[in-house]
Amino acid sequence: MHDHHVHPNYSIDATGSIDEFCQSAVEKGLDEIAFTTHVDTDPLTEDCFVIVRGKRVPVHSNEWVEEYEREVKQACDKYSCMGLRVLLGAEIDFHSRVEDQLPDSFFDVDFDILIGSVHLIDHTAISAPKGADEIFNRYSLDEATSIYYNSLVEAVKTGIFDIIAHLDLYRRYGEPHYGKAVSTSWKPYIDKLARAMKKHDVGFEINTSSLRRGLGQPMPTEELTQALIQHGITKITVGSDAHRPSDVGMGISDACQMLANLGIDRLWMPQGE
Repeated sequence: MHDHHVHPNYSIDATGSIDEFCQSAVEKGLDEIAFTTHVDTDPLTEDCFVIVRGKRVPVHSNEWVEEYEREVKQACDKYSCMGLRVLLGAEIDFHSRVEDQLPDSFFDVDFDILIGSVHLIDHTAISAPKGADEIFNRYSLDEATSIYYNSLVEAVKTGIFDIIAHLDLYRRYGEPHYGKAVSTSWKPYIDKLARAMKKHDVGFEINTSSLRRGLGQPMPTEELTQALIQHGITKITVGSDAHRPSDVGMGISDACQMLANLGIDRLWMPQGE
């Protein structure tokens, strides 16, 4: 069992060291884990930091990249004998200037997996309750999803990413504002998104964090997942989006069963070393 979306305490909203996450993965019987520290670089937000040895370091700095790579590689060596493959990755929050805001040495690193995501509309996080209230009160459902999916398409077109995360993230706090229609608001954008994903060989993940939040279905939903598969997008990973060691692997078996029901019995595997 694999978990390809895990945030150690380099992410400013996560707790637990790389070693603690690996220990949890071994205890739960996982055979592969990918560390995907948040890389938030929008200069108009207050989140452009990572944590290195308990201290905030600007995300634009090369310092954290070197330390992070070193620590993940050490974990890879340490845990391989326990049957756990440890991968080096990152989750980059997309915005229009993202390529200019990454550390100079970022693409010198041999990442196993790079995840792209969209958390921001108007430089405001729709993944947090306060930001979601602000944005969803500002825009209609059609307006918000149009902005969101057009941003996803632009993220895909950069060619940076292997995988796009939680393709319907707006569901997390959207239903109280928009009602049940939020679960199908992707439909006008699926063709454009799928074409871009096919052209640039970008896949998507089944993100199980929504199950821990009581949403009932992962992100994306089964219906959206099926639509992407029908459009020929079968490069798929599964990830818990864990922000603490106890979350590692949660919901992964459910996600795999959903995919099996949709005819997908093989997940995309990063090559690694």
